[in-house]
Amino acid sequence: MCDIIYFMNDRKILVSDNLEKLALKLKSRADIFIVGGYVRNSLMGFCETDVDLASEISPDELKQLLKYSDFKVVDKCKRLGTVLIKIGDEEYEHTTFRKEYYDDSGKHQPDFAEFVGDIREDAKRRDFTCNCVYYNLTRRRYIDIYSGVYDISKRVIKCVETPAYVFENDGLRILRMIRLAGELNFKINRETYYTAKSMVYRLKDISGQRKLNELKLILYCDQKYSVSKPKAHIKTLNMFNDLRLFPLFYVPCDKVKLTMIKKVRMEDRFIAILIDIVNAVNPDCVEYYLKDLLGVKGLCMGAKASDEYIKVVCGYFDALNRRNNKEYFFKYFDSFSVIREYLKYTNKKLYEKYNFFYRYLLNQKIPVRIKDLNIDGNDIKKALPKIEDKNISNILKQLLDSVFENEIANEKSVLIKEVKRIGNYRNN
Repeated sequence: MCDIIYFMNDRKILVSDNLEKLALKLKSRADIFIVGGYVRNSLMGFCETDVDLASEISPDELKQLLKYSDFKVVDKCKRLGTVLIKIGDEEYEHTTFRKEYYDDSGKHQPDFAEFVGDIREDAKRRDFTCNCVYYNLTRRRYIDIYSGVYDISKRVIKCVETPAYVFENDGLRILRMIRLAGELNFKINRETYYTAKSMVYRLKDISGQRKLNELKLILYCDQKYSVSKPKAHIKTLNMFNDLRLFPLFYVPCDKVKLTMIKKVRMEDRFIAILIDIVNAVNPDCVEYYLKDLLGVKGLCMGAKASDEYIKVVCGYFDALNRRNNKEYFFKYFDSFSVIREYLKYTNKKLYEKYNFFYRYLLNQKIPVRIKDLNIDGNDIKKALPKIEDKNISNILKQLLDSVFENEIANEKSVLIKEVKRIGNYRNN
């Protein structure tokens, strides 16, 4: 068991008046500690993160102690002893000191927790030494059980216990390790890194949604803090390749060539990595593959967001395959302002070709979508009262094609006349 190391530090943590008030209010029961990113970042000279608190006080006790105060206590995860403490526009997450018990899956969440009064047991359940320095808010001193302050000064990510123990309990820590290295511009301790490499299988039981959340944070890790370095996301994605993590993200190949992701603007990175993944996988059908990758079988992205990403990526590859202009813009007109940004990086001539046609359609106000027609389904029903609903969509598509080819004008009276002609033709 590690000894508790108390020490004073010239760099005092900046805390709000409300936090000092909270510590004073709970002082008679127990000391309150700030732990995690806020302490780590403060020791590095900045405080750009949320405040996480810990103490031996249980959630129910905390509610009683703060019952008649300005602080509001709301359960977040009662099973794990986590609550939110709110006052005004400030919010802190408080967790009771605990010992965690996991099953054999590495699925991130402990099976159950035992509340303890020993800060050393609480420290043992944490991930990396840089996240395991406690700051006693009541007594204004630091507690460093795993030499985290030294590792922060050396900018090193290192597991609190043996790496095998840390990653065995929670596979998501492998992704967090990579993300922190990018966000903080830290190196990864050799033993920690190579143990993670041998244990990436622990990610198989992590939900797709959690993996997606971490991937997005990793893609933008160079924007997280003032100490983050430009292009840190490329460094982290290179680790993905080295650790063979992509197969754990439902990508059936060990490595992904990082081509598009290196070229694009910050806001375009997620689509860029999807393009790089599709190039690596080379699926028979891009749309079907992405539906599996982003859907419930994969990263569990919401349907609306998933559809938007899929349309852009498919539009990019259909342009590279030189799809016919009319067919292309009937399908991708609404997405082309995004698609063209990726074409610009890959094939300037194709970009200019499709962009010229796109601007022509815009400037000439040529209908390319059903909603651009000066007629709708209700108008067709009035013109053809006996028409079945399933046929309305086909008639609208036929009208759009005729208007686009300049065979008829996009005027309501002309369109109604054409609808009746189609109806008479079908009846005959």
